[in-house]
Amino acid sequence: LVIIIIFYLYKGFLHEQSRPDRDNYVKINFENIHPDLAFNFDKYDSSVVNTVNISYDYASVMHYEPDAFSFNGRPTIESLQPNVTFGQRFNMSTIDILEVRLFYNCSSSGVTFSPMPTTTTGCIEFLVLDV
Repeated sequence: LVIIIIFYLYKGFLHEQSRPDRDNYVKINFENIHPDLAFNFDKYDSSVVNTVNISYDYASVMHYEPDAFSFNGRPTIESLQPNVTFGQRFNMSTIDILEVRLFYNCSSSGVTFSPMPTTTTGCIEFLVLDV
């Protein structure tokens, strides 16, 4: 999955919590972020980032976990919606796949996406994307 995240960054995708509209969905607790790593929570202006009218994706592989870069073990990111989990690193979300399709101007083939198999250690054994 690290390869997928590197691919996203290489192609110019940003981490989900860096979107210009992130403050509508999450609260960033800068007081819990290691000062040298606070740049990881920069919010980009809408003149730089085009969200192509795609909704905020808590399930994205590009979303940091709640305690990312915490220096004190407290949450650095909190959802503004109750009972929402985020920061998973196991599967590309439906919106992640949609974004890749839009990036490459691909239409859906009608094949549904199923979760990627993992080993007992949580490592991905293989990945086949229908994009």
